[in-house]
Amino acid sequence: MKFPISLFIILLSFSASNLSAATRYVSDQLFTYMHSGPSSQFRIIGSVNAGTVIRLIEHNQGSGYSKVVDPKGRSGWIDTKFITKKMPAMLRLPQVEKSLSTAQSELQSIGDKNEASLNSKQQSLSQQIKTNDQLLVQRQELLDKIQALQVDNNRLQNHITNQSEEVEMQWFMKGAGIIILGIFIGLIVPHMPRRKKKNDQWA
Repeated sequence: MKFPISLFIILLSFSASNLSAATRYVSDQLFTYMHSGPSSQFRIIGSVNAGTVIRLIEHNQGSGYSKVVDPKGRSGWIDTKFITKKMPAMLRLPQVEKSLSTAQSELQSIGDKNEASLNSKQQSLSQQIKTNDQLLVQRQELLDKIQALQVDNNRLQNHITNQSEEVEMQWFMKGAGIIILGIFIGLIVPHMPRRKKKNDQWA
């Protein structure tokens, strides 16, 4: 039995659609701007914070931007380098802490067992201790990374605030210059001598 070509095309299109709408995350890069088109030249329609779960719709290979939909339902384009398949540190930390808590509870439970079963539990206890140590190291690494990101975020926010103040000062100076020029014209023009009209009519 031959496989219908039309059905094959439909299945292929469906698979491509599922791949293009895959779940992705905004990487640990503080936040990134969302544009109305596939480049930074398009209007900024908002920003997406690090760790935000987004849906990847399509990717523009030429511009390096990808179209996404955020949890607020906003559709826009962000730089592809800020999109990752890997869950960011700030989202993985609660899971690591939960696993750590579970491991510690199991470790405590094993430690409280009757001494008669201590030998049979020794191997499991050693494994739990090893797992517990690994989770503690991973948790500390994630905490250090988040702390570093918070420092970078504060620095970036201060930079943005300073830039905004400079732009406001420039507009203020331009506005003041226009007002002064208007006052000057209003004071000088009325006192300027007017040209007399020539009498071109026949006497």
